[in-house]
Amino acid sequence: MIPLLLLARSFVRQNRWLLVAFVLWPFLLGAFTWSPQHGANKVEVMEIVQQEVFYGVAVVAFLASSAVYNEKRSRRIIAVLSKGISRGQYLCGLLLACSAFAAIYFAAVAGSVIWLVGTSAPTLAACVCLFAQGFSAAFWAAALSLLFAAFLHPFLAAAIAGSAAFAPLAMSKPNAVIGSAATLMNSAGGLATNLVWPALVAALLEGGAFTFVAIRIFASRDVTMNIE
Repeated sequence: MIPLLLLARSFVRQNRWLLVAFVLWPFLLGAFTWSPQHGANKVEVMEIVQQEVFYGVAVVAFLASSAVYNEKRSRRIIAVLSKGISRGQYLCGLLLACSAFAAIYFAAVAGSVIWLVGTSAPTLAACVCLFAQGFSAAFWAAALSLLFAAFLHPFLAAAIAGSAAFAPLAMSKPNAVIGSAATLMNSAGGLATNLVWPALVAALLEGGAFTFVAIRIFASRDVTMNIE
């Protein structure tokens, strides 16, 4: 567990300025609707939150897809693996770092909602659901991105993962299992006060399955090849 935490901490430190921008983004958008005289209009807040949820999932997916590529390009991956870190631990460390990004971001989104709407029991319930469902959707997208990034270019991997996550939104009611990420994004963006448990559990289980397959594929890939 310690190697995973160290890998995740190193990755987060390398991308700390992106993380800062990530945290400030919900409050920057919220500032356009905030007024010191009265609370923000809930409909406007929901529209902003929906955009923030989509943005967060997309950025985390791209961050995950580019992680392995950047590590190969910098040759850092060779130094890390030479210290006795397995490839499975390496990928899990990257996924843990992306999950940390998602957790911090959606905590910031929830905080911005409380700032705009005010503290009440329904608002707090909606923020808890927003955090849990937004995080789960981002975890699903990050795991799928890592799977495809194990053998594809990061832009292509991110495009495939993004399409898989967002395409079900074209349907009026995405399937909670097949379109788990889309279902969670819809629920989180709508500030629902109840968790969509089938979609949440499906997203976490599918994310775990994606990670398992990614580890198996990554174990057979040549990480010493110069990709410049």
